[in-house]
Amino acid sequence: MILDGCHEGKHTPKLVEGICPQCGASVELFVRMNGAPGEAGTLVHEETCSCGYVFHVGDFAEKYGITL
Repeated sequence: MILDGCHEGKHTPKLVEGICPQCGASVELFVRMNGAPGEAGTLVHEETCSCGYVFHVGDFAEKYGITL
């Protein structure tokens, strides 16, 4: 599927900074901005903090102090 114009922004994950609940460090996370019910506002990629905490795909961004 080819995306262009204003529609592309709805499908492109947004890069945001979340707070690690284990050590308090700032971590860059990709969040889904749109999608099926229950998908908007969730993490798109698994990320690992330098302390070893894992941010899992599908976790809600609010869990990490992110307000969309």
